[in-house]
Amino acid sequence: MEERKIKIRSAKVPKHMLLWMLIAAVWLFVILKMLIGALFEKNTSLVSAFSVTNPVFSSATVEVTARFPEEYLDSFDKQQMLRKIAKEIGLTIEGEAEIISTKQRQELSYEKQARAATTNLRIISLLEENGEETEPKHYLYAKITLTESAESILLYKERLEKIFGGLKGCDISTTIQLVGEYSGYLTENRKDAVTERVLSALNAKVVYDYREDDLYTVYAYTGALENYITVENKKINIHLAMSQDEENYKTILYLASPILPDVW
Repeated sequence: MEERKIKIRSAKVPKHMLLWMLIAAVWLFVILKMLIGALFEKNTSLVSAFSVTNPVFSSATVEVTARFPEEYLDSFDKQQMLRKIAKEIGLTIEGEAEIISTKQRQELSYEKQARAATTNLRIISLLEENGEETEPKHYLYAKITLTESAESILLYKERLEKIFGGLKGCDISTTIQLVGEYSGYLTENRKDAVTERVLSALNAKVVYDYREDDLYTVYAYTGALENYITVENKKINIHLAMSQDEENYKTILYLASPILPDVW
């Protein structure tokens, strides 16, 4: 039987087609990298960046402030507003609000301390400006500090921002602060290593820094966090600082966004 030889010819792809396929592959890689980066930013939080440095957790605090435009609110209206906010965050208020009044301002506040949380709610009304009467300016303030769970602070942040956002015309400002401890006094190299791990976890870049023994503070910016402030036309939304607790021989780590509530 005659053996038949079958030749299979491979199709030749024109050079211009190979070029377009190569370009398409490069763009696909770029798009996938952007999607992965967006996913990283969406799922990254200040709490997770704080955790990678393995400190002993001390506290987590969220502070939300909003100015709302009502021209007049009496004490009853303010108490009702504070009670409503308390109810929406699952806080039971007993008794009347504490009231502090002067010619310049009036402040109503509730504070409740539990085993692992402290909550403070306030309405502050400014009645005078530069010694002259003016239309009242009202500021709503909420502060929650947790001492057992850092992760839960993000839930309270979202809840408070949603509540405050429901007030028409409000300008909302939010700050989160995390505090941890390390045994002993960290060396400068160790402090730098902790800082680098936090910044790397958030894909952040340093904007300003002061790294001295008695004043170690770093300001940075990342697209992974929404809120930011602008200083000299530069965005800042991470503030990391470290100090020494001489009484207990510890190094205290502070991590906040956009900046620490206290002035450093």
